[in-house]
Amino acid sequence: MIRSRIAVKLGASILGLMLVVLSALYLSLEQLMVHVAQFRDISHAASSRVEQMLVLAAVGAILLTAGLAIVLSHRLAQPLLAMRRATREISRGQYHIRVPASGRDEVSQLGQAINDLAKHLDYLDKTRKQFLADVAHELRTPLTYIKGYSEVVYKGMAESPDAVNRYLALIYEETQRVERLIQDLFTLAQADEGVLLPIHREKIQVNEWIRNLVDRVSARAATKDVTVDVHIAQTFCVEGDPVRLEQALINVLDNAVRYTLSGGMVSVAVAQEGDFLLLQVSDTGIGIPREELPYIWERLYRVEKSRSRGGGGSGLGLAIVKQIVESHGGYVSAKSEEGKGTVITLGVPLHAGVDTGGDRA
Repeated sequence: MIRSRIAVKLGASILGLMLVVLSALYLSLEQLMVHVAQFRDISHAASSRVEQMLVLAAVGAILLTAGLAIVLSHRLAQPLLAMRRATREISRGQYHIRVPASGRDEVSQLGQAINDLAKHLDYLDKTRKQFLADVAHELRTPLTYIKGYSEVVYKGMAESPDAVNRYLALIYEETQRVERLIQDLFTLAQADEGVLLPIHREKIQVNEWIRNLVDRVSARAATKDVTVDVHIAQTFCVEGDPVRLEQALINVLDNAVRYTLSGGMVSVAVAQEGDFLLLQVSDTGIGIPREELPYIWERLYRVEKSRSRGGGGSGLGLAIVKQIVESHGGYVSAKSEEGKGTVITLGVPLHAGVDTGGDRA
């Protein structure tokens, strides 16, 4: 269908052009013969012969046009037919399909756009499958513990009342883990749908607010012999949602404490850069490999795929941090060196209306 339409349109265009040329040639020859006839006697037979030659030229032009239309339409239609086949395969979930797109013309650009779309769909499909697998794993593990411990308590298999209390405490911890995971997933789903907005902004006295958060984290850090300190050179005030920003900063601080070894340090620094308040959390922890750094903001991404649940979180914390900060019109960035530590920066607009959402290297 595509090839026939191209052939018809191309043939009609070439034929029309040739007919115009032949008509102009015929008129020119006719005028020439009239002028020549005024000086020489040209027989009717000679005039008829010229007309026959013009007719034969017209027939030849039509045949040549048909041949050119068939050849050119075949060459023009081939990439379009390939793109049609590719898009049909992509619609069936074959996202690995690619079409040749080596030139710089419009057809090649269309082919490249199809390839980019297929590549993006392939990435989304793999991410979706991995996301579902990770969620299933994160839910399955605590539910297995809950089932096992509750069965021990229910059947009276505990050795002593202290053992029962210990099992109940473990069940409670696992249910809290499931609750946090579900809440985190719900928060991200809200952000995707735009429900997280609008942010309920109010003026926050940053100095006191930061110190209260650090005091809360310091108690947990002390159990690991990790020191948490604050560096604020002046008084700051920012317009933001204190609940959401607290959630974001607590997530970053928890990560810093979790991955800092005993005797290490976590520092919180506050500074101003233009219209943005910078909340910077640095640690002397294990660090993040450079090749993994761009992916830490993705959902359920873990730097160590085999990391135990005791040592790592659900992998949703930094994804939520990014959503919250971007909802304020801010940005996030991360720098790290293995064995030396990590620096996470949250850039939050000092006033509503400033927007540079995203992440920075």
